[in-house]
Amino acid sequence: MGNLGQTFFISLFNKDLIGNLLLEKDSLSLVYSVATLISGFTIFFVGAKIDDIEVKKFTTIVILGLIASCLLFANSSSLIMLFFSYLGIRLCGQGLMTHIAVTTLMRYIPQHRGKAVSLSLQGMAFGEMIMPAIAVNVLKNYGHTTSWHSYAIFALAIVFPLLLWLLKKTDLVPVHEMSEKTEQASETKDWSRSQVMADWRFWLILPAIIGPAFLITGIFFHQTLLVDGKGWSMEWLSYGLMLYGLIHFLGAIVTGPLVDASHPRVYMRWYLLPLILGMVCLYVGEHKVWLLAFMFLAGMTVASSGPVINSFYAEVFGNTHLGAIRALVSATMIISTGIAPYLFSLFDTIQTFLMFAIGYGVFAMLVIQKQLLAEKQ
Repeated sequence: MGNLGQTFFISLFNKDLIGNLLLEKDSLSLVYSVATLISGFTIFFVGAKIDDIEVKKFTTIVILGLIASCLLFANSSSLIMLFFSYLGIRLCGQGLMTHIAVTTLMRYIPQHRGKAVSLSLQGMAFGEMIMPAIAVNVLKNYGHTTSWHSYAIFALAIVFPLLLWLLKKTDLVPVHEMSEKTEQASETKDWSRSQVMADWRFWLILPAIIGPAFLITGIFFHQTLLVDGKGWSMEWLSYGLMLYGLIHFLGAIVTGPLVDASHPRVYMRWYLLPLILGMVCLYVGEHKVWLLAFMFLAGMTVASSGPVINSFYAEVFGNTHLGAIRALVSATMIISTGIAPYLFSLFDTIQTFLMFAIGYGVFAMLVIQKQLLAEKQ
């Protein structure tokens, strides 16, 4: 259900929202950006609670919040309603649903973190493959309101009971008990969130960590304008998004075991390169095949980012405050995705914001080459 909160999915409804609410493109971008920024600040505090609250209870609260936000989005008739629906969908969907899955698996499957994270993110990748085509067809035939009513009903009737059943069958040891066992077996003391924030090396690698989310959000939010400007069709865009999801799905399966076999820092240095090359393809290409090239290369970076970055957290910072540390990075990432849509809308042309995006990617990749990682010496 995290796909509902992703920009690539929400932005498919931009044209309808602009038409129905008589909005300007910049106004819609601003509302989305502000809602996303606030969701980022919120997840900084709320995401850390997974270290203290039982996973089943935490998950219940989050998914009910997501369902309520879907219903609000379906019936939005003003900027205020749209703002709160964006806030809820971004926070509970992409933010907390993913946070719950990844944090729990990294914490309870330490021997195979890379494979576990890869597996958990396959749901997101699968959704990226099938949901754009479904969304475009449902939107075309039934409209915005019915579309989001359908997503809310599916979450309530299918996803919610399934999650509760799975969590009931899983006997998870409380975090504090687990921390005592791992601390005795480990030579490295777990980091607290304040220690991470005090390490200047962490802030130097942060641009590379948030890079894929920041850049892809900026591009995907304006994807309908991009395809219109290039003369491509919405159907072709949906094919491209399906390819993106497929590469995300297959790439994560391959990357997970590789990360488990070595330290994630090995892959962290270069995982941005495919995305940078993909953005170059968008910049230079006019034929619709270049869109597929971008989706393929962007999918490679996103596929590797989950296992690489999340395994890095656990390898370096330990388990005890894993939820709080992931919430810190997730908050920063979500804030960056809140800035991206409005920031990219300020550029005069698509070409200029692509130039900016390429420059950011190159800078972030160069900074992490010196191995300035937040590890204790």
